[in-house]
Amino acid sequence: MRRLFSTAPYATVWVIGFFQETAFFLLVNLPGRLQQLGVGEAGIGVAYSVSALAALLLRPWFGRLLDVIHRRTVLRAAGILNVAATLALSLVDETGIALWLPFLAQRVLQIVLFTALLAYAADSLPPELRTQGLAVFGLSGLIPITVANLAGDALISFADYPGLLVAAAASGTISWVLVWRLPLLPLLGSRPRRSFWAVVAQRDLLPLWWITFMFSIGMEVMFTFMRTYINARPVTTLGGFFAVYGSIAIATRLIGGRRYDRLPHRLVTVVAISTQAAGLGLVAIAHSTGILLVGAALLGAAHGVVFPILSSQVVSRARGSERGSAIAMFTSIFDIALLTIAPIVGLVIDRAGYGPAFGGVAITLGLGTAVFVVLDRHATE
Repeated sequence: MRRLFSTAPYATVWVIGFFQETAFFLLVNLPGRLQQLGVGEAGIGVAYSVSALAALLLRPWFGRLLDVIHRRTVLRAAGILNVAATLALSLVDETGIALWLPFLAQRVLQIVLFTALLAYAADSLPPELRTQGLAVFGLSGLIPITVANLAGDALISFADYPGLLVAAAASGTISWVLVWRLPLLPLLGSRPRRSFWAVVAQRDLLPLWWITFMFSIGMEVMFTFMRTYINARPVTTLGGFFAVYGSIAIATRLIGGRRYDRLPHRLVTVVAISTQAAGLGLVAIAHSTGILLVGAALLGAAHGVVFPILSSQVVSRARGSERGSAIAMFTSIFDIALLTIAPIVGLVIDRAGYGPAFGGVAITLGLGTAVFVVLDRHATE
């Protein structure tokens, strides 16, 4: 790890990512502000769905943009626009275009920033340290889960939601200022760049899209429905669940370290997604604190392993000149999963309860992992 942080671009982009993700997780509280302004649950759901759809529709354009424009340039432009949108949200006191325009802009820009940061981090790493480096870079997003949520409670109590939004803008501003310290890395690759959809359809990337979708539906189901699950089965608190989840994810990243670059990635992926399925299965049947927290630990361990392995594989298999498009597709799968699985799981919960809903997703992950093994063998032979 010392070697990673001895490289100035990587160390700087890690800190930039930390402040940017802190701003993002502070804004997890934004639905509370929307409720304050008179927006109902259905309206909030529609707003977030529309923002996810907008981000998806813009992904092909953005992926191509990252392939032809320096990542640092994108980070500078998107960073200041994101700060402006967040500050605009802090000033709005009624619904209307003055609320929804900055809301939509902020949601899309946040995804742009995350994708560009991931691409820059990958560019700054030598191939032999890529998986370890992306694993450690992921900590810049995992640590703010705890930090920002604790800070968010205090900020809302002290300064209400406008104060929280100003704090998020301040964290985003720190991130944007630090971007100016990044060196300009060269655009990669001399081969002609294909269309975004040609990159998406690249044979050896298709299995990665599939297994990323499996991982992301498991993750999105948990983040979307755990609040109401805990309300229905009050065997622990949401904070307790995610404290175990987050700490195990962080520990897995730190322990895995440089080992990630030496392990067979297909095997590790299969074991990790299977672990995620087992964790969801335990959550499905849990009626005691112990079983639920073991499930949280398994889910956290899977998260700690899967994301750096898959992101490293995407970077390694994509052409250097098309890395921006590949990473844009990779990050878009999480939005696709949310749009796809949330309505289905919500319907099953309403009709049959949390056990069948979470258990069904766990079974889907197990079957999807078997499909991945077959697809990946054929695609890489």
